Amino acid sequence: MHNNALSPADIADSRILGMFDPQQFRNTGHALIDLLADYLATNMEGTGKVIDWVPPHLAELDWLAPLPQHPVLNPTDLLERLRHEILPGTLAIHHPHNLGHQVAAPLPLAALCDLVAALANQAMAVYETGPSATLLERQVIRWLGELIGWKNVEGVLTSGGAQANLTALLAARQHSADWDIWQKGVSAGRPLRILASEHAHYSISRAAGIMGLGANAVVKVAADAEGRMDIAALQQAHREAIEQGTIVMAVVATAGCTPTGSVDPLSSVGAYCRQHNLWLHVDGAHGASALLSPIYREALSGIEYADSVVWDGHKLLYMPAAVSAVLFQKPEHANEAFAQEASYLFQGSSHGDETYNTSYRTLECTKRMMGLKLWAAFSLYGREGIALLVERVFGTARLLAQKLEQAEDFECLMPPQTNIVCFRLRGADQASLRSAVIEAGAFHVTQVTLRDEVWLRTTIMNPLTTEKDLDELLETLRRRAT
Repeated sequence: MHNNALSPADIADSRILGMFDPQQFRNTGHALIDLLADYLATNMEGTGKVIDWVPPHLAELDWLAPLPQHPVLNPTDLLERLRHEILPGTLAIHHPHNLGHQVAAPLPLAALCDLVAALANQAMAVYETGPSATLLERQVIRWLGELIGWKNVEGVLTSGGAQANLTALLAARQHSADWDIWQKGVSAGRPLRILASEHAHYSISRAAGIMGLGANAVVKVAADAEGRMDIAALQQAHREAIEQGTIVMAVVATAGCTPTGSVDPLSSVGAYCRQHNLWLHVDGAHGASALLSPIYREALSGIEYADSVVWDGHKLLYMPAAVSAVLFQKPEHANEAFAQEASYLFQGSSHGDETYNTSYRTLECTKRMMGLKLWAAFSLYGREGIALLVERVFGTARLLAQKLEQAEDFECLMPPQTNIVCFRLRGADQASLRSAVIEAGAFHVTQVTLRDEVWLRTTIMNPLTTEKDLDELLETLRRRAT
């Protein structure tokens, strides 16, 4: 009897093999896809709440269990917890009433590519830790550069636009300083400044703080009534920076700012930067996808003047979060952000030798196979297919603006330049009204303070949002305000 007993080592081996069981993965995976397909279909129908609101301090009471020391679920239990507890507690991204933040209703097949990336788990620090992942990423980078109008683009995909902006500004800092700032630090030379629109994303000032410049190194340039950088104000800020003995390491223009979706005058800003030999960085995280559309790409005319561009895939390229591209017009600039030695990774004697080693150009060492989902989406749907999504949500935003202009009880801040619309219900407390709508689960909208007033803000991200949904939004706001 004792001879037939399993040893502790045998038991451990059996348990470990069970954790990696391909058949269990197959069975659970098929059931999971069915569950997620039902979840997707329900959200797209828009018949339920966009969010089942529970105050976070109360919702957390259901998530205070101690760390399990032994298994408490089997795969079937896991699916049931997903079905009845976790998925119902999500913000329904694919719901046509989800009009809040700049987060895509991701393409379902792109989400499947994330599953592939998760299981393959390519580290991508150097080419040998992710060969096909590296080549996919380089292909996507070339495609995005081609859309900008660049011939010899270089760049990298990062985990979000904040990291992409930091990467671009690190390259600008190294390029613009007249000393080796990477080795000697920021205190070894004159103070550095970044000129950016007053509506620039907060990640720009955050990057300045991370780089040791201090957030005050970002000089805010006034915007006009349409939310676009004022070129005269840019010129004045540049003159003052020179008079103060500082170095302007970069001018940051925005293509689709977060508050209003406005696009800075890229041609004018680009021409000025070229005239004065200033690094131009375009934060196109939100709006760069307009380049796909023959209808809307003209609004981004001048983006080709940029030295660096950031472009988010998880916004208007309809990718699951997070994937962002930081792109450089000149390949050599891509190597200036992180010029350091790491002999256990980098064995090359020049930048060219490290072309295929992704972490040579990014903050991340280990990073996932981000390029797969972008490559798949462009391959499955083409530029024209993704452009249809962009054109649909831009058109829906314009339709909402028209309805607001025609309604006497609403006020629209400005005509939308992308897919963001800011407006007010006259006589109402906008913040309270927003809270009431969200807590009812009727719509998801955000708010922004501009011109010393609070405005409701909608970001039309879902191409399935219809005119009927817009009418329901306005009627819901009216009803909740009374």
